[in-house]
Amino acid sequence: MYKTLVKFKYWIVLFFIFFILRIPSLFEPYWYGDEGIYLVLGQAIRKGITLYSHIHDNKPPTLYYLAAFAQTVFGFRLLLLFFMATTVYFFNRLSHFFLSPKGSKIATFIFLILTSIPLVEGTIANAEVFMLLPTIGGVLLLVKPKPKLQNLIFSGLLLGIAFTIKIPVAIEFAFLCLWLFIDNLDSFQKAFFKIKNILIFGVAFLLPITFWGIYYYLQGAFIPFLNASLFQNFGYLSSWSTGTQTSSVSSGGVVTRFIILLISWALIFLLKNREIISKKFSFLLFWFSATIFGSLLSGRPYPHYLIQVLPPLTLIIVECLDFKERKKQILSACSFFLFTLIVFKFQFYFYPVFSYYSNFYSYVVGQKSTVDYRNYFGSQTNDIYEISNFIKTNTNSTDKIFVWGDQAYIYALSDRLPSSKYTVSYHVADFNGYRSTMDKIEANLPKFIVFYQMPGRSFPDLDNFINNYYYAVKVVGDATIFKLR
Repeated sequence: MYKTLVKFKYWIVLFFIFFILRIPSLFEPYWYGDEGIYLVLGQAIRKGITLYSHIHDNKPPTLYYLAAFAQTVFGFRLLLLFFMATTVYFFNRLSHFFLSPKGSKIATFIFLILTSIPLVEGTIANAEVFMLLPTIGGVLLLVKPKPKLQNLIFSGLLLGIAFTIKIPVAIEFAFLCLWLFIDNLDSFQKAFFKIKNILIFGVAFLLPITFWGIYYYLQGAFIPFLNASLFQNFGYLSSWSTGTQTSSVSSGGVVTRFIILLISWALIFLLKNREIISKKFSFLLFWFSATIFGSLLSGRPYPHYLIQVLPPLTLIIVECLDFKERKKQILSACSFFLFTLIVFKFQFYFYPVFSYYSNFYSYVVGQKSTVDYRNYFGSQTNDIYEISNFIKTNTNSTDKIFVWGDQAYIYALSDRLPSSKYTVSYHVADFNGYRSTMDKIEANLPKFIVFYQMPGRSFPDLDNFINNYYYAVKVVGDATIFKLR
């Protein structure tokens, strides 16, 4: 027994730290907006509602089915914990391909810390965190010299699954296609063989999203599925800079960033081809460039977008410690400097770490009340619980409600479905869904309407409808609850 503990002491210590860092996330209240949307759509799935045609969000479907399985914030975070424990293990296996045994241990430790603390929202059940596992698995299958046919197929499938969680992984797929072509390319015959491999890899990649397409075709929701999970994301790319869903990427600076990506890939290829850098290190630089582009697709400064960058970035950081290869060390340091520059340029914000753990452990030992503990996550958090409890107490399971605001977790916490397709007001505004929302509200009269004043998002038709058919029964914080007459 003692010998076994000694043999696996690194992993025992590693996962002890992992669980200590993640345990507080299991007990967080309903507060994070995106998780609220995921859980509402998961709730709709469990109640037989067809996604995209009857309830909306603009991501591929896999994440919503994970939310349906999880059911609650606790369940969602617990599922994420198991995902990330597996991710850390496979990242360690991947790191062995690039680093020495000691370097691999350092890289795994850094990766574990960065993905297990709230700094870049590693503790939130977001798509970027869930897609790490299939992405790292797909890369691991391809980094081996002369990958076999089954490696290509399973790697493509894993990346395809990641794509059905969040579409930015497509840029990593593109990078791997490029790598498959340029690696050891020295003849026309090899080029033909490589193109065949890329086609196999590409077909495998497309299979998961094709499966979902067939499923939603059979559900009569194929066009809404395509629009919401794929096509509307092109408008999303520019909406941060334009303020609207314009279905154009050029105004968001994506084209410029793509040109920069191609130039960087060309330079890396030149360095590799002239044997200035090793094949393995060039792979990391290619991958790092791809993930930087993916994290900047929308130009939004949300910290969870940086999670996509962490696998290659962590490996590159550890390469800085290789004092034997000066060129590698300089390029690694330059890559890290570029990452830092991008963080400041796009004004990425971060979540506090020490106060997060202090808040939880103060609550655990009884130094903080539940109210004070929840207040840490936002002044409206306790209001959300009060509103949700009121709705759940005064409705039955078949009643529908409507929330004019961005507090989708009211639906999830009260276990009541929205009477309209959109779960948050910014979706109504972004997709100009005011008329369709009113049509749904009039057809499915919500028993209660939770109304928040939304500066810049006036909804006169809703105001008139409330005045004619509802009366105020309760005011909680910034929200007024109206009941059907």
